[in-house]
Amino acid sequence: MTRAGHLVGRFVGSLRPRRLDDADLDLVRSVLGPGERACWERLGRADRAESVATARALGPDADRAWVAAALLHDVGKAETSFGPIRRAAATAIALVAGSRRVRSWPNGVGRYVNHDELGSARLREAGARPEAVAWAAAHHRRDRWGATGIAPDICERLAAADGEPPP
Repeated sequence: MTRAGHLVGRFVGSLRPRRLDDADLDLVRSVLGPGERACWERLGRADRAESVATARALGPDADRAWVAAALLHDVGKAETSFGPIRRAAATAIALVAGSRRVRSWPNGVGRYVNHDELGSARLREAGARPEAVAWAAAHHRRDRWGATGIAPDICERLAAADGEPPP
């Protein structure tokens, strides 16, 4: 799947996100500590559902640190009040204007595009495990993966679980 296909799929899925069932919530409670869970609970319904799907895609034998990273990678999206339409617009603006440039904008578009850094900071403040903090900061930026301390194969596995197409 292409990056555009991935984004379109996410957009469509966000219009009618599935409800989390007891097994999903048990997974979250069993893996995340109190500070991490507080960050996760700030996410909207669609983001929570997507995070659980990402965590489950790692498989039943995945290390708990990577399951936590999968659950928490997008917590920075809670720093904006954007719904699916405004998120799609922000993503399109970043594609046209360039993510690096848009990240510096002080408005909601800049904050949404910068959700990786915002999420990483939020997780750090909440006392989240280092793996989750590092993955949140780098998950959309392959050029940063080497600095995370996370093994390249784990980065690839986390990205694939999130539905990101290979480079």
